[in-house]
Amino acid sequence: MKLRTLALLGLAFISTAAQAQVNALPPTRHILVYGEAQARAVPDRFKIALQFEAIDVDPAAARRRVETRLQQVLAQLKSAGVADNEIVATSMQVDTRRRHDDRLNEQVFVGTGVRRTLSARFDRKETLEQFLGTLKTSNELSISSVATELSSEAELQRQLRQKSIESSREKAEVIAKAYGARLGGVYSVSDVAPQFQYGVREGSWPAQYAWDTQGYSDGFGRLERIQVTGSRIGANQAPSFQAGYVDFQDKIYTVFLLED
Repeated sequence: MKLRTLALLGLAFISTAAQAQVNALPPTRHILVYGEAQARAVPDRFKIALQFEAIDVDPAAARRRVETRLQQVLAQLKSAGVADNEIVATSMQVDTRRRHDDRLNEQVFVGTGVRRTLSARFDRKETLEQFLGTLKTSNELSISSVATELSSEAELQRQLRQKSIESSREKAEVIAKAYGARLGGVYSVSDVAPQFQYGVREGSWPAQYAWDTQGYSDGFGRLERIQVTGSRIGANQAPSFQAGYVDFQDKIYTVFLLED
């Protein structure tokens, strides 16, 4: 009896969820559009992640090697002008290390592993390159990653959201006018792609309104441009790596009601 009750409750829940999905669209005339905004920026911040690791049968010796190397790198970072609040070091991790012995066909003890990680953020690519030039990697010091960031990302994302909202309304107005209708109120707004029974899926609609640093015309007037500042690579420079570009995107999905 209990199993039957649970089954019925499960079916009721599925039915309710499916009905809610269908009812995400209004029963009256409407138009469903999405607005999209894009931007390409030159990164102006650079983050490096380092890993310090030593293995020894003497745990204290492994710990000393890790701490000594960590302090050396911290001194190099400070000499490079990296502020203390831009440096983050994890606490020490200690575990037992073993390896597989093919002759014995078993795991044999190697020693105790001591590991710490450190990340630092640079505000100039040239400063990071200078630091890399002084860094000596080894089995006990490795570079985990070098990532690019944009200091004004939060503001850029805010502008993209505003542009994607404007894009959705402009697109809806053009389509409604072509069919002899006018836009009414907004029924629903979401930044998550809808999935309805009639087959609308993320990415299946053509991107008509793009907004990037080069500017883009959609046929109904040129959209505004974003000016993003950053450290660009000069013609006479020979950097050890290219900073490249960072692409940002925002989408908003809106259901507008239609009026005659």
